[in-house]
Amino acid sequence: MPNIPSPPAEPGRRGVRRAVAGIFLALAAAVVATTASTARGDAPAPAADELLRLVPAEAGAVLALDDMRGRWGEIAGSDLAREVRGLPAFQAWLESPTAGDFFRARDHILGFLQVTHRQVRDDILGDAVVLAIFLPEDRSLDPSHARGLLALKARDPALVRRLIDRINEAQRGGGELAEVVEAGRGGTAYATRRYPEGSGQLPESYVLFPDGVFAFSNSEALIHEVIDRKADAARGGPSFVDAPGFREAADGLSGRPLARAFVAPEFLSRVFEGLPQGGDPDARRVVEAARNYLGAMSRAGAALTVEDSRVQLRVVQAFQPEPFRRLGSSVFAPFRTGTEGIGPGPRLLDLPPSAVAAASFRVDVPGLYRFFVGLAPEKEQPKIAKLESIAGALLLGLDLRERVLPALGPRMVAYIESDANRSATPAGPNSPRFPAVAAIEINEGVARDLAVGGPRPSTAAALDNAMKGALAALSLDESRAPATARVVTRDGVTALDVPYPFAFAIDSQARRLIVGNSAEAVSRYLEAGADARAGARFRSIQAAAFPDCEAFASLDLAALVEVAARHKDSLVAATARRQGRPEADVAPEIDQVLGLARLFDAAYLAGRVDVPRSRVEHRLGLIPRSAASSTATP
Repeated sequence: MPNIPSPPAEPGRRGVRRAVAGIFLALAAAVVATTASTARGDAPAPAADELLRLVPAEAGAVLALDDMRGRWGEIAGSDLAREVRGLPAFQAWLESPTAGDFFRARDHILGFLQVTHRQVRDDILGDAVVLAIFLPEDRSLDPSHARGLLALKARDPALVRRLIDRINEAQRGGGELAEVVEAGRGGTAYATRRYPEGSGQLPESYVLFPDGVFAFSNSEALIHEVIDRKADAARGGPSFVDAPGFREAADGLSGRPLARAFVAPEFLSRVFEGLPQGGDPDARRVVEAARNYLGAMSRAGAALTVEDSRVQLRVVQAFQPEPFRRLGSSVFAPFRTGTEGIGPGPRLLDLPPSAVAAASFRVDVPGLYRFFVGLAPEKEQPKIAKLESIAGALLLGLDLRERVLPALGPRMVAYIESDANRSATPAGPNSPRFPAVAAIEINEGVARDLAVGGPRPSTAAALDNAMKGALAALSLDESRAPATARVVTRDGVTALDVPYPFAFAIDSQARRLIVGNSAEAVSRYLEAGADARAGARFRSIQAAAFPDCEAFASLDLAALVEVAARHKDSLVAATARRQGRPEADVAPEIDQVLGLARLFDAAYLAGRVDVPRSRVEHRLGLIPRSAASSTATP
């Protein structure tokens, strides 16, 4: 612990209150930024749940921190924290004037309060902390009139009492606090801090129970509710843990999260109410769709987990069963799991080793088409009908809506390659720096079920004919292709015989439609299917971080950092030009970003739908390089 300077003679209200708040926020930020842990079971921390039982059910948003005292040793000893401390950027920050000012201010305030940061961390915040926000019941009032409730379980109640008394004494002496009024409710003493008239500050009430539970609020009524619930859980009515959807959301946040957050859909709806409506009908439709979605939801929860194996934010949305069914596959199709009713499917994830980013998901092609057509203005609808007639002719007479679109999907994959193959092909104006490919399965079984009136052409044949026609039409753009350009097919890949950013392949045997922005990239994807190790990199990331999620987007950060390092000079130049700054100032910042990125092996966003529980889950995470052995390509 650094030497603590002597306290200020007359600490002002802003100095004391902001600095004390800064200590708590800095400790919380340190936990969020550097904690790593080892899982100890799936049960949530009981101390935080006990505090949540003191929070009224109508809380709009709640944040809960668990077991800060027990986690601190894991923070200092984790591989990730050690690597962060070793970063030149981190060392430079420690030596910067900003860090020096922060540490001096922290030590100054701690010295004034006569407490160490270890005591604050272990004896005050160590068990659990809960912060709840209540929007005003009057919807005409803006969110600035919200009420707040802070509750914590302290191991040393006497220390909490001493800190409160010292802050009250200092603020009364400085004239910023008018008085502290003692009162009682049901035999429990509590106090209210009142500010001078004209200050604009709301009174603040607090209560400290003998077992170390402390509650603080800018609403005396909320403190009354806490006292009532502490004395008898049934007296205060439903608590936050009894609120609709809480248990469903909380159960989906299993493990040992560092922090949990819960939001009521009504809270989010109030945010939408405050948005300007405007006269744009499309914008109004989006807002209305969001309101309908929130209306079906009962609770949303999020949990931050920081471990040596991953840093992950998990978000769970719990829905009411009947509205959940009404939303159906059109909303949740990309995150569905299982293969019921869609056959074995092709090996879409057989990606070449040059892939650095990939996404795998399901898509309801007919539903998606109807959605986008529905967004078109009414006056454009006749044109769409004519275009569909043209499409039918190109599709060998198969109806686009009734026959072709239902046979596409639902599984789909898309990926981006590095520029490792670029040197092998002369770079022309239409040659992509980072080739991209997308593939979707062709479900001929569905097509046969939809067939009427005797044998018809296969979906694969119809798509092949239509896309060749579309490619020939695109070649008419002489600004991108010469007039002599022809449509050719080589080794199963159809493209123009000049560099052009579109190519496709119909892989009838593997039942895939493949499109890309270069013929070479599509060809590499086809060739990768013969390699037993194809796609192993992204499959290993999936197995390590989200094995129960079929829908995901993943970045191979190790490979992307190497690509960025190869193009560092052009990246610095582009950034400097965009920001209007000297390259010499930008280059160190790019180095810092690359240094931080090198700590991680992969990043991912995954999702799944739990139909029996009417629950949707998303996971956003990073896999540290220290855990890279579990995700390395075999």
